[in-house]
Amino acid sequence: MKKTFGVAGGGERAAELVRLLEADGQSVYGAEAALGADVVVLPVPLVDADGRIAGLSIEEALSRFRAGQRLFAGLVPDEIAAEARRRGLSLTDYMEYEPLAIANAAATADAAICLTLTHTREGVSGKHCLVLGFGRIGKLLCQRLRGMGAEVTAAARNPDDRAWIRALGMRAVDASRLAGELRPFPIVYNTIPAPVLDSGLLRELPPDCFLMDLASKPCTASPIPPGVAYLWARGLPGRLVPRGAAAILRDTVYELLRELR
Repeated sequence: MKKTFGVAGGGERAAELVRLLEADGQSVYGAEAALGADVVVLPVPLVDADGRIAGLSIEEALSRFRAGQRLFAGLVPDEIAAEARRRGLSLTDYMEYEPLAIANAAATADAAICLTLTHTREGVSGKHCLVLGFGRIGKLLCQRLRGMGAEVTAAARNPDDRAWIRALGMRAVDASRLAGELRPFPIVYNTIPAPVLDSGLLRELPPDCFLMDLASKPCTASPIPPGVAYLWARGLPGRLVPRGAAAILRDTVYELLRELR
């Protein structure tokens, strides 16, 4: 039996995903009808800043689904995953699929550098750049910055990560001991989804610093000092490279459907 696809949530990535699925000959539903399709692709993150799923309350959204549907979403909170299982729903977090996570990290690194050039109106060649965190995004961002001639320092808590940073020809600092380390950097990227910069560390940033936060949670709860340009740039692939992000998501959904047979 041929399956119907539903794409829930707005944004350019969702619109591009609809176009790609239709080009593949799939029957695709949007808006509220999407929630009744055989395969439903939900946003990343699943729950928006207002605590809603595709414009609906969490309870209302979950009540629309039925056993037998294949539901795909990104960054699914543990409590919602547990509730979906209790209701007998098949909900898969596509951000836990490693090939997608790597491709998404690469697109995020590319988009972050594009935004840096736009906001600073300067290149990164010769600039001292600090990357907080050495996960997927941190690794790829460091590699791209070095390729563009930047002087890169990376901060990681794990000693093994710091050893890899040094082995790759970059300076390494301990992310849990940042005091006294931030003054030299006019460009700082955070990839750690935690408040790693308190008010004291923020005051160490140079007054003309460009601080880009790429994490799913803000890197600070403290006021940003005057002169520091702060940009919380979550969800970059869907906003800056939506066609590529949609293609990655489509391919991931197809692969997961094959695995879930």
